[in-house]
Amino acid sequence: MYYVLLFLSVFTDTLKNIWYNQFSNSVLKSISDAVLFNAVCGVGAVGFFLCTGCGFQISAFSLVLALFFALVTAEAQFFSLMAMSAGSMSFSVLFTYLGMIIPTLFGIIVYRQPVGPLQIIGLVLMMAALYLSSGIKKGERINLKWLLFALGSFVTWGLVGVIQQIHQNSAKAYEINVFLLWSFLFLTVFFTLIYVFLPKSNRNYRLKSKATFPSLISGVIIGAVNLINLYLSAKLPSIVLFPILNGGVIVLSGLAALLIFKENLSRSEYAGIAIGTLAICLLGI
Repeated sequence: MYYVLLFLSVFTDTLKNIWYNQFSNSVLKSISDAVLFNAVCGVGAVGFFLCTGCGFQISAFSLVLALFFALVTAEAQFFSLMAMSAGSMSFSVLFTYLGMIIPTLFGIIVYRQPVGPLQIIGLVLMMAALYLSSGIKKGERINLKWLLFALGSFVTWGLVGVIQQIHQNSAKAYEINVFLLWSFLFLTVFFTLIYVFLPKSNRNYRLKSKATFPSLISGVIIGAVNLINLYLSAKLPSIVLFPILNGGVIVLSGLAALLIFKENLSRSEYAGIAIGTLAICLLGI
């Protein structure tokens, strides 16, 4: 059952990423666009959790953790965006996905989750698959500014997984829905405030009807994926969950590019898909 949910999360997240890339190319033209888009997505996610029947009552522990979860998520998105604007997009994406190492090690060290030799091999292969699939070209250079943003992205995205584990391994794990409700409420407020305090010259985005609905639907999907991932963070070992969540999206996205969009993949991307598939099999054993 847990692996069915894991596959569902990976599949849904892949569809969301494919759609988001298509949508962002035609609608999101600036940082202010992205900020307001995230705020509207937050509204959609909040609506999703309200529809699950949860109220607003929450323990102090879950509320504080939800605030940290929202802050770290907002910072992670900021660092990812700034890294992509300051240097190589391929390297930036790679650092984002490699953030999985942090919650993986956290689960092993703090919660003493068992680790087998095949899973260690699977983790190493998955990191190799992420590198091969990232599209990094020879000669791409890095600079200090980019490196700082990329490291920020690596750490903050990793901390998102750590916070998930902390909450779901606590006595307040049953507050899963209301925890995420408050998390997305905080996120919506953060992005709204960021947009309001942007220089007026940068606040040039007006949500049209054709963009508002897709933004809200994105929020619903993001909320559902977060709900599944948060639930699984206490049900599956971290060395299984986080590498498959990150690597699985890369593998499925590559397969979609090849089979659906008929894109020409490089040899390294083919190798990344093959190695990533093998890694998933080893991690799932």
